[in-house]
Amino acid sequence: METSVAQATLALARGDKMVAQATFHSERSQEVDLFAPLADILSALPPGETLDAVVLGTGPGSYNGARVGIAAGQALAQVHRCGVAGLCSFESVPKISWAAGDARRGSFFLMPIGGKPELFEQEEFLEKLGKCSGGIGTFEAVEKLNCPAQRVSQVTSTAEGLLQAWLQRSESEKEALQKIPPEAFYIRPPHITISKKKPI
Repeated sequence: METSVAQATLALARGDKMVAQATFHSERSQEVDLFAPLADILSALPPGETLDAVVLGTGPGSYNGARVGIAAGQALAQVHRCGVAGLCSFESVPKISWAAGDARRGSFFLMPIGGKPELFEQEEFLEKLGKCSGGIGTFEAVEKLNCPAQRVSQVTSTAEGLLQAWLQRSESEKEALQKIPPEAFYIRPPHITISKKKPI
C-alpha cells in the first residue's frame, strides 16, 4: 500500500506476480478515499486464503496519507494474523541512489536511499547535490528545490515498486522489519505548538 503520495496505489500479489491493483488520487481525504479501492483489492483474494504480509510506504510525503495507510495496514495485519512492515517510499523507485526534497522552513533534505536524511540551507544543499553520484529523485516539482533540472528527477512511489523492494530483501531482513512498528517518515521531529493559557 502506498498512500503517502497523492496518486495512491494498492496491490495484491502472489510472490512477484500481481493479482490485483488499484489507483486513486487523494490530497487530504485518504481516510475516506482509501477504503473502496482497498475493498476491491481484497475481493481478489481467493476464498479461504489470507495475507502473508502487509507492506506500506511510509513517506516522506503526506503525513496524513502515511498515517491512514499505516492504520489500515495494521488493521489488515490483525485480521489476517500476518506481519506488517513499513518501507521508506523512495525505496520503491528504481534507478535512484539519492532522495531530495523541500524540508520547509527554508531548508532542504538529502539522503542516500536506505539512509537517514540530512537538512541543509539552500547553498549547502546545492553543493551537496553536486557531489552525489547516481540518480537523485524527488516527489515534488523540481522547481521547488531551486536546483538544476537536469540534476534531479521528479519521481513517484507505487505499491508495485514497494513490492519489488520487499522481494529483494532476505528472509531475515523481512522478519526484522516486521518486528518494527511502522511509523510515518518524518524529515524532522514534529513541531508541536502549545497553546497559551487564557486569562481567567
